[in-house]
Amino acid sequence: MPCAQRVRCPLPSSSSSRNGVAGMTRERGDSRLEQFRKLSALHLTYLKYVGLWAPDSNSPAILRYSYHVYNKSILAIILIFMMTLFADICSSFDDLSIVTDDGCIFAGIVVVFFKVMIFQTRHEQIVRLLRKTIDSCDRLCKFPIGGEDEVLDKYLLLCRVTFYGFSILAFFLVIALLFLVPVENGELPVRARYPFDTTVYPWHGIGFFVEACTVTIGVTAIIGIDSLITNLCVLFLVQLEILNAHFKSCGSDETLDGVDKRDNSDATGGNACFAGVSSAANCEKDNYDLDAIRHGFTERFGRSIRNHQRLLFVVDDFNKIFSVAMFVQMLSSTTMICLTGFQAALVIGQSSNTYKFAIYLMAAVSQLFYFCWIGNEVIYQSASLTQSQWLSKWDDVLSVKTGRLLMLSMIFSKKAINLKAGVFYVLSMETYTAILKGSYSFFALLNTMHSEDEQ
Repeated sequence: MPCAQRVRCPLPSSSSSRNGVAGMTRERGDSRLEQFRKLSALHLTYLKYVGLWAPDSNSPAILRYSYHVYNKSILAIILIFMMTLFADICSSFDDLSIVTDDGCIFAGIVVVFFKVMIFQTRHEQIVRLLRKTIDSCDRLCKFPIGGEDEVLDKYLLLCRVTFYGFSILAFFLVIALLFLVPVENGELPVRARYPFDTTVYPWHGIGFFVEACTVTIGVTAIIGIDSLITNLCVLFLVQLEILNAHFKSCGSDETLDGVDKRDNSDATGGNACFAGVSSAANCEKDNYDLDAIRHGFTERFGRSIRNHQRLLFVVDDFNKIFSVAMFVQMLSSTTMICLTGFQAALVIGQSSNTYKFAIYLMAAVSQLFYFCWIGNEVIYQSASLTQSQWLSKWDDVLSVKTGRLLMLSMIFSKKAINLKAGVFYVLSMETYTAILKGSYSFFALLNTMHSEDEQ
């Protein structure tokens, strides 16, 4: 019988309707997190193809052995190139233009090699960190309040745009370094000192192969490595922005749905992280029953706190793995920007060399800016948590337990989340400005020295 002819059509209850909407929201969130997983897998594929990752454990033994040989061969080629560059710097130490020219490339290849070794020696920890980061974001999105999809879409688009943008910039950088440099008398595109004459056959071909292989693999590797690192940082941003929204909505009337606002759960019992803050295991015990979440401010507030604590553990793991690599990146970026700017000023009028150093300088500045911008956003979103907790409408369910929980959460939120670069740097726009100032100071010093040499 058609519904219009019935006396009464059964309608879904408001609770089941909201559950259905929440379920659809979770499914959309899961699909977006799956896109993050696929993008991270693409970054690792970059490293696999250039021989700088690890073969799958379930691969045949002969394939694992072949990949091992391939990996060591690539590392050997990079080391040979680094030694030839260093030898040329040492042998031409009295010529400032040669030293700075070699120094630009040497600073870049050093940071590439250092990051490659981090990924070689800690690939299992990196895979676990990636899995924990995505899992932490997945747990956070399991009780949506609305708006999570927009946050995920925004940062997913950011990851894709920057990844493909840096890939295009890297392509032009390889072309500029290998083919836009004017060479004479059979010289190689990158100055280096080999133990043989590179102007005659077949040594010229061998030298060009070493340089072309190192530049191509190095640029490809840094795109894969840096994209994966920034992907992790962006997922931290996703969680912080969603956490801010969740804290603000803890006391929302829409989520209470007329349920008695009295808080029946214990303040510490509702948040197992406070019972043992040093134990990450306590943060794993979550109940994703949406009906239970709607039945009390403390339950929702405590769940947001657990998600915050879980994120703190993940960021600590990130800093333990990548902090030293980020410190080397800061030192290398300072050197690269300074020397590349100096070389660009020297070769004005030589169009091909100008293109080479302009692209190299653009790559160094943009890479440093992106790292520092993400770190600055993490600091900002982390600092906003205290305000979001204060705006959670805790005064609507005021009690001793609620006050105790609020004070504890705000104490823990005062610990800023920082992406560290060693013990000296924190990734932020202040660090970016300081590095640019330091690079300019070194540039001015080199320019002065060069002017005195010419006189």
